[in-house]
Amino acid sequence: MPVLLESPATDLACAHCGDVCPAEPLRLAELPFCCAGCRTVYELLDDNQLCTYYALGERPGLKIKAVELPGRFDYLASEAVQAQLLSFRSAERGRLTLHVPQMHCTSCIWLLEHLPRLHAGVVEARVQFLRKEITITYLLADISLPEVVQLLASVGYEPQITLAELGAQPHRASHTLYYQLGLAAFAFGNVMLLALPKYFSFVEDLQVGFGRFFGYLSLALALPVLLYSARGFFRSAGQGLRQRHINLDFPISLGLASLFSVSTFEVLSGRGPGYLDSFTGLVFFMLIGKWVQQRTYDALRFDRNYTAYFPVAVTRLTPAGEQSISVQELAVGHRIRVRHQEVIPADAVLLRGTGQIDYSFVSGESTPVTRAAGDLVYAGGRQLGEALELEVVRGVSQGYLTQLWNNPAFTKDAVGPTLETYANRAGRYFVALTLLLAAGTLAYWGPRDQATMWRAFTSVLVIACPCALSLATPFALGAALRVLGRHKLYLKNAAVIETLGRADTLVFDKTGTLTDPTQSAVQYHGRPLLSIEKQLIATAAAQSTHPLSQRLARELATEALPLATCQEYPGQGLSATAAGGPALRLGSAAFVGASASRPEGAPGTCVHVALDGETAGYFTFRNVYRPALPAVLAALGKRYRLAVLSGDTDAEGPRLRALLGPAAELRFGQSPADKLAYIAAERALGHTVVMIGDGLNDAGALRAANAGIALTDTLTNFSPACDAILEAGELGRLATFLGFSRACLRAVLATFVLSLCYNAVGLTLAVQGHFTPIASAILMPLSSLSVMVMATILVRWAARRYQL
Repeated sequence: MPVLLESPATDLACAHCGDVCPAEPLRLAELPFCCAGCRTVYELLDDNQLCTYYALGERPGLKIKAVELPGRFDYLASEAVQAQLLSFRSAERGRLTLHVPQMHCTSCIWLLEHLPRLHAGVVEARVQFLRKEITITYLLADISLPEVVQLLASVGYEPQITLAELGAQPHRASHTLYYQLGLAAFAFGNVMLLALPKYFSFVEDLQVGFGRFFGYLSLALALPVLLYSARGFFRSAGQGLRQRHINLDFPISLGLASLFSVSTFEVLSGRGPGYLDSFTGLVFFMLIGKWVQQRTYDALRFDRNYTAYFPVAVTRLTPAGEQSISVQELAVGHRIRVRHQEVIPADAVLLRGTGQIDYSFVSGESTPVTRAAGDLVYAGGRQLGEALELEVVRGVSQGYLTQLWNNPAFTKDAVGPTLETYANRAGRYFVALTLLLAAGTLAYWGPRDQATMWRAFTSVLVIACPCALSLATPFALGAALRVLGRHKLYLKNAAVIETLGRADTLVFDKTGTLTDPTQSAVQYHGRPLLSIEKQLIATAAAQSTHPLSQRLARELATEALPLATCQEYPGQGLSATAAGGPALRLGSAAFVGASASRPEGAPGTCVHVALDGETAGYFTFRNVYRPALPAVLAALGKRYRLAVLSGDTDAEGPRLRALLGPAAELRFGQSPADKLAYIAAERALGHTVVMIGDGLNDAGALRAANAGIALTDTLTNFSPACDAILEAGELGRLATFLGFSRACLRAVLATFVLSLCYNAVGLTLAVQGHFTPIASAILMPLSSLSVMVMATILVRWAARRYQL
């Protein structure tokens, strides 16, 4: 009589990761653990008195992979790799920044910043949570770089080291702006304090006694602001002049230069304290506008390329055995081994093994491609199945993937008119009008009143600084960037909002964009299957690493049978038998003896089933579209021209036509070059095109479009060079985001009108000599402040209207 095992009354949770433990869990100090990896990490933390880690969250721990390849981090000992990876190196210390995608909560931060307690060789560990990065300083004599990475991996935080990290440490894009902003704020506050006597009559005695000293002190404070904080505006204006056009930074630079020059003249000549408070204040406000735009860009990576997908190291086969080397050291003729789920780093010829290559990253085709010995395998594919032995035929820099990315046609051309361009155009006419009015002021007042002439001339230059005009765009769209960022649409810069607001054509990739890459609908066609037959199919499919087999096993999800035999034939299928059950063959039509690989009318990919030598039927795997897709496409179809460009076959054509409507354009079997050509043709017809896609196969189209949106299920995962990153769960709100972008354009135009009205009134009074320079200097920041407030209010009102 069979013995029935009694199920435990309650499931034990792993003391480290929180997962359910098996019936007989591993134990340490009476605590249960689901695997040896979790027990090892707990033991390591316990030995170093770091178990406070477990008090910081309900499930703070990360499950550790049971199998670690020996020597997998040996390539980090290479001097060539360290020279590019380390941001600082002296005789005693080294420092580097690593990307840790597993970082997700306060317990992660706590443990990572306590690495020095796990190893005395680690001096300091600092986490940048938004970018999921850790900066580690270590002693070269006590711990090596491979050991540092091994330490991180041992506690469940193995860093993601790719080619993109080499030579790119650390990220300091925004530090200069912070220094400039801090200096301007310090100078602005102190100069304002020193300028108080000239604004209030009750401190006139202070002005008489210390006015000249205060003037010199203010000038000393303002000079670094001119030379350092404001240099970006002058540099931009100079670049525009070298290209023979006037951008908005030119009149800003002219206004700042004139304001500083007049103030310097007044201070040195003893005529007064000048307007250095207004000068430093304007620089401070404009730098705040720049900071608002840059904040989102610093938190995400929009310009990632294929190097963010490639590993740094690869396993090279030598007469002495396997050797882990840097990908950059790969040369033609090297033999390499690529294991399951590893990326092929260079174009190579397959020598041993059967390749099941997933090229979805490159071509967009979701079905793995079978490759046999002697076939050429392109870089960028991911092997699914047994380990392969290959011989490199092209270096990494000459491979198909690299050539695809570096194709000059993939470089984004100058996008059409943007809000900045409109502001530049307005600034061009504005500065011409300002210079004309200033010259007219000199000509009119010169013969009449010399004192009024200089007062009116200076007032015109001061009040005509188009700072309010320049601040309208960054503050309005900066507020919009924050609104969209809260709803997981991250834009590279504010100009992208203008493009989204003016778009008339939306182009979608299919695989991974419209479809959910983690799911597929499984349907069986054929004679009814007995319960034991379903159990056998599910159990056998679960033994395979092929994605279709894994999906089938999850779909059937039944109690496992003890298998008598089970063998997989890479690229063909698998066979299995169980005690008391039939003999199973599962796979391609040729493997099971079916008449056709894809029965007529069968949608999607097919997996055939044969039982005891007779064909029973076949399973079809259809794409599962994202749940919100029908509603969002219906809303978008009312206003935009829609198109789908897919690297897959046309099997999904009828379903897509039903979703997008009869007017949408559907193109299948599209290569990256085909997608690029389509976008270029649409733009040539005058359309403003927004491309929504993922993967390298969409990189050319994303760059060629007026705006490219990369859809991603995880922000830390790879996304190609793009103008925006949209979390996949928010795709259903795309129509709302586009409507909000249009409302933001109207808000910016309203602030433009307000700014121009301010300047028109001010210039009219200044030319007539009714304004003194000090009155102009006071009015200028007030107008700028009112524009900033109005821009923010209008954008917030639009956000509330669109329920954002």
